[in-house]
Amino acid sequence: MKLQSITLTNFRQFKGTQTVDLTSDAIKPVTLLFGANGSGKTTLLNAFTWGLYGNMSEDVEHQDRMVTDSAWRALPIGESIDVAIEIKFDHEGQDYRLLRSATLRKESDEQGPFSPRLQLWMTRRDGSSEVSDAPQETILSILPVGVSRFFFFNGERIENLVKKGAYAEVQKDIKVLLDLEQVERAIVHLPRVNRRLTDDLKKHGGETASAIQDAIDTLTDLQAKAKDDLKVVEADLATLDEERNRTEGLLRQHAEAAPIQAERDAVTKDLEVARAARDAALNERATLVATRGFQAFTDTLGKATEAMAQSLYQKGALPAPLKREFVDKLLDDGACICGTPLTEHSETWEHVKEWRQRAGLQAVETAWQQVSGQIAPLADARKNLRESLASLMNRIGTERERVARLEARKSELDGKLKDNPLEGVQNLETKRMDLEGRIALKNQRKGAIETDLVTLAKEIEQKTKERSRAQVTDELANKARSRSDLVTSVKGALEEILAIREEDMRLRLDAELKAVFKSITHQAHIPTLSEGFELTLHKNVNGVELPVPKSTGENQILSLSFVAAVSKLAREIRKERRAEGSGAQDAGTFPIVMDAAFGSLDQDYQEAVSRALAKMAPQLVVLVSKSQGLGRVVTELLPYVSHLGVIETHTTAAGQVADDIELEGFSYPYIRSSESDHSELKVIK
Repeated sequence: MKLQSITLTNFRQFKGTQTVDLTSDAIKPVTLLFGANGSGKTTLLNAFTWGLYGNMSEDVEHQDRMVTDSAWRALPIGESIDVAIEIKFDHEGQDYRLLRSATLRKESDEQGPFSPRLQLWMTRRDGSSEVSDAPQETILSILPVGVSRFFFFNGERIENLVKKGAYAEVQKDIKVLLDLEQVERAIVHLPRVNRRLTDDLKKHGGETASAIQDAIDTLTDLQAKAKDDLKVVEADLATLDEERNRTEGLLRQHAEAAPIQAERDAVTKDLEVARAARDAALNERATLVATRGFQAFTDTLGKATEAMAQSLYQKGALPAPLKREFVDKLLDDGACICGTPLTEHSETWEHVKEWRQRAGLQAVETAWQQVSGQIAPLADARKNLRESLASLMNRIGTERERVARLEARKSELDGKLKDNPLEGVQNLETKRMDLEGRIALKNQRKGAIETDLVTLAKEIEQKTKERSRAQVTDELANKARSRSDLVTSVKGALEEILAIREEDMRLRLDAELKAVFKSITHQAHIPTLSEGFELTLHKNVNGVELPVPKSTGENQILSLSFVAAVSKLAREIRKERRAEGSGAQDAGTFPIVMDAAFGSLDQDYQEAVSRALAKMAPQLVVLVSKSQGLGRVVTELLPYVSHLGVIETHTTAAGQVADDIELEGFSYPYIRSSESDHSELKVIK
């Protein structure tokens, strides 16, 4: 999907009909538009989502006032006015013209609700065209609404991607974008098919098979319910965690509580480090005991082995005077070394065979030599084991003391906040502690559900095996059982395929995320995309991976890096599909339209992000204010800009409000006094 243009008609701040050309190429993929605060940058961003999906972001206020206020006020009662968004784009070899529009009749000064009409025209490369009978479904097939969050977003709010409550939704949307949803949908539908098949088995399979199938059905229902319960608990945990973070944030802002909360934050961070160090030492000890613990019990064994070897040497048994392999060869050859024939079972043959029992095996002798060689090193290994264990025990003891000390200090600080004479502080701390307790209970519930799911899976597997062994004489029931077994096998295979593909996609996303983040940040922080699609930051401290509290700016960089990784991986996957013979040249190509790309970033980060932006997607529309976009930002972006423009603000505000913006050595109107409040899109190049 590549944008060609967008046309706004009386859409909020944009009075009349205004068009922006968005065509671009691989060398200059960026359209850069400057606008003052309130000029309509966010409105322009939402014009895309309203045109495509009929909705706007939650941060847009007064969403019922779609028509430009000044145009609506000037409209006589009883007259009508059009509001519309037209988007032209091409996708996989076809040109599209989308129009979402409505005609509003003015009955009062208040704008009432309305139902816009969506139309979509498609033109193929051969010139033929058609009108879509299902325009919204067509748009959703090109770019599903959930996936659009990665391509149309406000930079100041993009950090919502890294909030705990968003992980499940992000994972779902990623699956859609990366072609994993079809496999997941099949897995969901197969149990329904299986239930229809097993109904025949229960009807005609006999009492035993029917009872087993009833048990399987009951267990399957319990499993489905447990999975649903787990999703609810995980969502509740994310919500509670966010609420706890907000409460702690309020404590940090409170004048009386701030110093105590700041110290508690520091103590909490130190406590995390201490616990991680303690756990690392405990894990090292467990590994040491598991891999070398046996050495502690080899003292007596080594001495006994050495004494046995010395005894054998003293008796002349070691080294053996005669090797058994030598005697076997004489018997096989049928002749002694003195030339005497060795006929089987003859007196001479029996005499030589007696020597075979007294001869030694070369392998045994070699083994004895090896064992003897290991006795001395074994003593050194025991000594090293004792020293390593002693060192680890000291570390564990030290870290346990540190943990206990920090826990005691944190408890004191908790008490100070809880017993604070100011009611506001007490209430906040009481709420925080309540949230901590609820989170603990939810985690217990989560653990119990996960244990139940493991048990249910084993029981279902066992019952399925019993069903396969159950005697079934009815042909219809036997076929139903065979088909059910096949469906179960297919479901299992698809689950394995999905797990493999999910992990492959996650690892590829994670690698790209790390590369993009590293190119932007100057911190030694490492981002990670977890198995649950949770975006986290950590750092390595003395070999221990520790989580890093994310600032607003780091959240923004982390989210931008993730969006860039998603965009690149989507293109790579579609490219792989093309290599397999399916998919158009631009399959997997989507534009990125972003408002306030540099909202919470300092100048160094703004410059680094600017360099990264031009590589984020094949097409990029950046909406910035003068304070965000001038200087280093525009210097970095201009070589990649195909279209440069200004959203000129017209305001009725009193006083000297006029302002200009200087771009490429020329001055352009930025804010102007006017008889009405509205904005105009002005193209510079």
